[in-house]
Amino acid sequence: MGLLKSSTALPLAIINGPLPVAIILLCVAAFLLYRFITSPINKLAGPWHTKLTSLGLIYHEWIGMKRLWLHGLHQKYGPIVRVAPNQVSFTSATSIKEIYASAGGGFPKTEVYLMFKQGGYINLFTALDHEEHSRKKRIFADRYSNSAILKPKVLAAIRDRARAFVKECTKGPDADIYLYLHCYALDCVSSLLFHPYNTRSIEAGEENEMVQLLTYHDTRKALLLESLWPPLEKAYSFLTGTKPKGGHKIDQFAWSAMQKTGYSDFTLADRLRAQKGKLSLPEMVAESLDHIGAGIATTADTLCSLMWELSLPRNADRVKRLREEVQSMPEDGPVDSLPYLEAVMKEGLRCFTPGTLPFPRYVPARGASVDGVFLPGGTVVSAAPYSVHRDPVVFPNPDDFIPERWLEEEGSIERNKLSFWFLAGAHTCIGKYLALAEMRTLLHMVYSNYWTRPSNNMHACMEMDDQFLTSRPKDMLCLLTFENLEKSGGYLDRSR
Repeated sequence: MGLLKSSTALPLAIINGPLPVAIILLCVAAFLLYRFITSPINKLAGPWHTKLTSLGLIYHEWIGMKRLWLHGLHQKYGPIVRVAPNQVSFTSATSIKEIYASAGGGFPKTEVYLMFKQGGYINLFTALDHEEHSRKKRIFADRYSNSAILKPKVLAAIRDRARAFVKECTKGPDADIYLYLHCYALDCVSSLLFHPYNTRSIEAGEENEMVQLLTYHDTRKALLLESLWPPLEKAYSFLTGTKPKGGHKIDQFAWSAMQKTGYSDFTLADRLRAQKGKLSLPEMVAESLDHIGAGIATTADTLCSLMWELSLPRNADRVKRLREEVQSMPEDGPVDSLPYLEAVMKEGLRCFTPGTLPFPRYVPARGASVDGVFLPGGTVVSAAPYSVHRDPVVFPNPDDFIPERWLEEEGSIERNKLSFWFLAGAHTCIGKYLALAEMRTLLHMVYSNYWTRPSNNMHACMEMDDQFLTSRPKDMLCLLTFENLEKSGGYLDRSR
């Protein structure tokens, strides 16, 4: 018995002693050293620790500083930066074309997009396979084409929602445009999806509440954890209660709307129902929810930041110029032909890009050259939109809001090549023409009739706050006062 005891005690002592720990640490150190020496991308510029670990990238994403961290790295190291042992960030026009617009639909998407499935179903945004993405896109691409969006029926539906926005925002001394712009975006995208069964959340109390439940939450940390290991996200969401609380309401709305009949002939629902036998009802609902999710925050957040910028005293002369131009065109006229309005929108999209964080891709298995650098298959690559739009050579004074730059002939080709706000290639945002129509319609309607200025009650922070792939105004509040041009004699006293 004593011999047995001593024979088992020795292995236990070894297991519980310092030797196994030392062996494990030695193996980890050897692995990191091997990675440091042999990594095919270790010759690229970047912080030394990014040769060994992804912790720097993960940490800055966790604290909401990934966008600015990446921008700082590009300012220090240039247009090609190693940000993790197997991840490289780019900012050049050439890299955008090669990553997102090369033959075959660009480089393959990473698995991170799968986190945005709806009801467990693959949709247009989450489709990783090029063929599947192309098949889905062909179903309804014509509904989102520029010519389709500019049809009178579609523009009439958007103008109806813009009028409702202006009506609500001018009822009192000030209005929270952050909330009403999210309502406006939901109402517009649901019009294209389900008209006449779209939401009217600008006026409707219950639907307005649904927008609030969908909008006022922070999912960055939960999504980051899910991208690392899904059980981490489940535990975090359970402990912190950070799951969006309005999801079931929008699900119910989409399910109900998708089962109706008599849709307007320009709607996505009309097209999806024509696919009977090709798509199940749950798949149709999943596609609808994907488009709703993509169409709310992006357009609304950009418009919110842009209208805030236009409301600041430093832009008074620009607003005057904008007002003179938009007043020359009736609201049902071709407002897309107004050059200064287009310049204001482009500069707003540059400064307040809907998707400010990188959209990752895999280098194909055979390997590929990006911006003159050969990368092995499986390397994660992306272009950093925030930094792309702040190239000081193409955009002098890149942190300043200067719409006039878009009216200059010189440099126009370079500026357009770096216009990355709707991504590029086959995976370009399918709703970009809808977003542009929403922006120009609302800006035309507001600034034809009103000045805007920060409310005296406005103390919220409007700095950009990172989410997982996008950014939004930090405090999710933007109080503006709308001054009627007729009552003010065409002049706004901005000293108040």
